[in-house]
Amino acid sequence: MFLCSSLNLTTTWHVIGIYAVYALLALLITIPITVKKREIRVSPNNLVIIYLFLIFCGISALVNNDFGTIFDTMMFAVLYIVSFIVVPILNININKTIFFAALISNLPILLVPLIVSGFDTTPYSGIFYNPNSLGTVSATIFAALLSFVIGKLESFIKNAREEHYKVKFFMWGSIMLFIFYLVILSASRTSFISSIMCTIVGIAFLTFYSIKNRKLPTLFIKGSFFSIILAFFIMLLFKFTTLYDSLYNSIFEKFETRATDGDMLSNRDQIWKQTISDAGFFGKGNHYFDNNIQIGAHNTFISMLGQYGWIPVIIFLFFLIIGFSYTVKYSLKKVDDKYKYLPLMMVINFFMLSVAEVMTFTLSMLLLFFSLGSTLTKKELLEEKTTEVIPQTKKRRKLVW
Repeated sequence: MFLCSSLNLTTTWHVIGIYAVYALLALLITIPITVKKREIRVSPNNLVIIYLFLIFCGISALVNNDFGTIFDTMMFAVLYIVSFIVVPILNININKTIFFAALISNLPILLVPLIVSGFDTTPYSGIFYNPNSLGTVSATIFAALLSFVIGKLESFIKNAREEHYKVKFFMWGSIMLFIFYLVILSASRTSFISSIMCTIVGIAFLTFYSIKNRKLPTLFIKGSFFSIILAFFIMLLFKFTTLYDSLYNSIFEKFETRATDGDMLSNRDQIWKQTISDAGFFGKGNHYFDNNIQIGAHNTFISMLGQYGWIPVIIFLFFLIIGFSYTVKYSLKKVDDKYKYLPLMMVINFFMLSVAEVMTFTLSMLLLFFSLGSTLTKKELLEEKTTEVIPQTKKRRKLVW
């Protein structure tokens, strides 16, 4: 499913890829048939928000007499059911599973074209039909790798040791830096900013963890050591490769040129203004951008606004805010989970990419839903609100939604 979501951004698999994603999502609904009955945990607040979102999307479809909107609403419902209800009943580490699934499915389509053809275009687009698509997929994989590396660094600060941890850390760090290099080569400013924002947030959470657990001196000492090695490594890359030229020519010069021309958003603001003016409470239907504006929305929320209207978009934003609060809470918890930062990074990555690109049913959105589904049904989080203490017996009674 993750593979097909990215292949949908290629010339050969365009359109076919998205229907393959829909088919695989529908197939995943059958999971409960194949497993023994298990306890289902659902976040009640989140369930209500999604229910309202789907209801108002359905009303939008009826108002606009639009079958396409009905179908899209149904697929949103399927995605929610699969990611928040069906998959969490499996006895697996969901974040670990989706982390490796994303890597195994997407690293080949990022690396193989590079090995076969080299950097054949500037900006580089690889197998994708435009460089921005390469940038969004690369930024999503980078955010996933970053979450894993931060988890490794947290274990390192706690003095938790595993066999050959230095070699493993170097391997994962090298892959992450190379994927970031692909982000630069894509010249996608949105993807670059998303990667930088995820890095800043990751460092901030690692610092907060160190302060909270009185490990700041350890972070400073060990962090300084790794920072020196990283700085030396980057200096060598700047000296013996075209990394600096690529960074300046692909990203910074693009910012400078757009700023000089007074067009930082590449005319996206004109699309957004018209959509905001036209949308109304229930939008204009599935073909609004094709028929009225004749150009893509270049923003996930503006795209939803044009199709569904203000009420569904506001509810969806509220859903992201609630999800973000849960991921922050889970990231700050003392839990034995190397992948606990993945949901947080996926929320940040999706939101940042969505500001200037349409991310509906792309890799970033699928990872967002599955990681949030894993997090919002975590026993550690639900028990905070669903556990009562009985004064007579002092026993804890768990209320499972």
